[in-house]
Formats: sequence, C-alpha cells, structure tokens
Amino acid sequence: MLSAADHETFRRLTEGADSLVLITHAQADGDALGSELALQRYLRSTGKRCTILNNDPVDKTLAFMIPDGDDVRIWDDVDGAGAIASADLIILLDSATPHRVGRLEPHVVAAADRTLCIDHHPAEESPWAWTLADTSACATAVLVYELITDAGWQPDLAAAQALYVGIATDTGYFRFNCTDARTHRVVARLVDLGVQPAEVYEAVYEQNNLAYTRLLGHALTTMKVDADGRVATVALSRSDLQRLNAQGEDTSEITSHMLALNGVRAVALIRERPDGKIKVSLRSKGTIDVNSLAQRHGGGGHRNASGAVLDSTLAEVQQRIVDGLVELTQQPS
Repeated sequence: MLSAADHETFRRLTEGADSLVLITHAQADGDALGSELALQRYLRSTGKRCTILNNDPVDKTLAFMIPDGDDVRIWDDVDGAGAIASADLIILLDSATPHRVGRLEPHVVAAADRTLCIDHHPAEESPWAWTLADTSACATAVLVYELITDAGWQPDLAAAQALYVGIATDTGYFRFNCTDARTHRVVARLVDLGVQPAEVYEAVYEQNNLAYTRLLGHALTTMKVDADGRVATVALSRSDLQRLNAQGEDTSEITSHMLALNGVRAVALIRERPDGKIKVSLRSKGTIDVNSLAQRHGGGGHRNASGAVLDSTLAEVQQRIVDGLVELTQQPS
C-alpha cells in the first residue's frame, strides 16, 4: 500500500499545479491508458488543465474508452516538446524507466525535476523528483483509484470504466497471481459505480478479426515445445504477419492460448517488429520469475508477465529465450 505520506505528496503536487501532462510507456496497454484517462478526469474535475501525451496511437481494442478520440494526444516533436516544457507537473504512469516512454524520453528526462512517477512495477533508481510505487498492487489503476478517492473524488462512470479496464487487462481478467482481495475490493466499488463487466470483456477480448484467427492458428501450429512440455515459444517474422494480413496488436492474446496448454509453465512470443527489432513477450505460472529473464535482456515487468526488445535475429533470440526459460523451469519452486 502507498503510505499516508505518499497520498499527501500526491495531493500537494496536484493541488499546486495548474497545468499537467500525463504520460506513460510506449505502446500503452489497458492499465497505462486506463490510469491516464481516469486521472485526467479527476484533475479536470478540479479545474486543472490536463493533457495526455503518448508515444503511439491508442490500440484499437482500447479505443472504446475514448469514443470522442480527443482526450489523448500523440507525440510530435514541436507541440509535444512545448507541452512538456510548459507544464507545471508531469505525471508518468505505469513505468519508472525513462527509455520505455519512447520519443518523449529526452524531453521528460530534462523535466525530471517536475515529474511524479506512479507505478506498480519493480524498478531500480530513476531520475524522477517524486516516485509513488507499490509493487504489491496488481495494476497502476489500483493506485490511481486509491489516490483519487482518498483525495475526496468519486469516479464518474467513464473514469470507473477506465480503471476497471486497467485492472482487468493487467490481471488477465483476474486470472494472474497478482489478483488479490484488494483487487476485488476495488473492482467491486467500480462495479457499484456502474461498470458492466460483461460489456468490458466483450469490448476488449471479443473483437477478433479474421487475420487474428489465422495468425493464432499459424502460431499454435508452429509453436516450439521444450523441457518436457514445460516451455513453449512462438516466433513470428514480419513476413508471417504480412502474409496473414495481421498487425502487431493481433498477437496480444496468443500467449494466453500457449499458457493454457496442460503442463506448460512458461511461454514466450517472439515477434519481429517493422523496424527489425525483436519484441519478446514472456508469461509464466506460479513462482517462475520471467521478469528476471526479461531484465537480463534489458526489459522488465512482473514475475509472471514481462517483456523485452532485442537487436538480433529472430532465430537467435528464440534460442536464447528458450535456454533461459528452460533454466527457469528447472529451478526448484
């Protein structure tokens, strides 16, 4: 839990700022975007000027949270730099690592003395003036909920839904080990505020297109299994996605299908990005700490869900990741 001093820091900083910019890591997921949207609605309700400034366009599976499309600005070098330079306070959500914010990095680091970080990931030292971190929280959205309600605000329906999406997506719809009683207490309050869980699930998880279905079939057909069935990996090249008319975002749920296989304890989806770099998504069950493997390769995340981006060939990365996962699954639990 965040301390009373943390809550006081949040109130003092937000009350003392007239203009704020909210940012998060590149390729914002449900927790990152949901936390931004809810915090923006709270700050605007108190009369603050508040802009969300992100590295990438909103993922299509999350666009339903912002039907008007005007609450999130995408970075450009002129207006983005100006917004950060003129803000009284910058709030970085769901990441404490500078390089994860993409094109915003040099501008945000230059404004580190005006930056507040709110995060639930384990992290080493960071340059930010203030950091409110709680690795026991299942999602940054839980921290945002606790901060804004402790400040006296009851989330409206849009904010409640954004927070619910953040929590639901970061817990695998309440399947991951990080899901605890605190998670369900917060979610119960959000449902009391009008969130419809079935509608959220349909909006996030039941909008698959034909390209996704074909890509999933290809991935499961070519999946490599090692360590007597404990480790499964899939490697997807740029040409695989092009041939199937699929996008990078169509790969997001493949690891869930891999991890559902009987006996599998750790999985990796290894995808070649358009820029030639290799993105690795790691997932595991129980006490298998894939975050340690991600950190070895310059990435990070959580014990059961982490990732990294590497400069190498697809085949070489797959072999390195397989070796790492086999080693992890051989360790005593």
